[in-house]
Amino acid sequence: MIKCSGVTKGFDKKTVLNGITFDIAAGQIFGLLGPSGAGKTTLIKILTGQMAFDHGQVEILDKDVRRLTGRDNKQIGIMMDQFGIYERLSCADNLKIFADIYQIPHARVYEILDYVGLKDAVKKPASNLSKGMEARLRLARVFMHSPKIIFLDEPTSGLDPKSMRAIHMKKYPEKRSKMIWTKY
Repeated sequence: MIKCSGVTKGFDKKTVLNGITFDIAAGQIFGLLGPSGAGKTTLIKILTGQMAFDHGQVEILDKDVRRLTGRDNKQIGIMMDQFGIYERLSCADNLKIFADIYQIPHARVYEILDYVGLKDAVKKPASNLSKGMEARLRLARVFMHSPKIIFLDEPTSGLDPKSMRAIHMKKYPEKRSKMIWTKY
């Protein structure tokens, strides 16, 4: 499902990734661990086709990431730490935008908000959310279109321990928050 072979990436004269190689099969959960600045986010951007790499080969869904189409991208969910949220819109309205893009019924918005623990914040403007609630809204957006592969960059950053546990152990165990999740 994801193949990374000999990937190298540098910025200016500094090599950030050097010969990264791994395979992630369908149904696997794969974590990237390392200190801040180790290149984890850079690797996720490469794997999702958002950033070019210098050397190596990367395939996702049996396709070179440099040739991903809009149809391919609909099979991928991405939650980066700083993904934008429309602050003037309510939680529901934020998700309705993405529901419209992915042609998903608006009923799914309320289902997902309940799933991430934001059922009582449906009408609350995003600007009034706590950092943890904002993180849950970003996570809800990732789950909206039921992607085959989910990339989560620090998905529980800003969440209190109780919320973190709830996200990890929800009643849908196949959607636990890990860095890369691939569906069967």
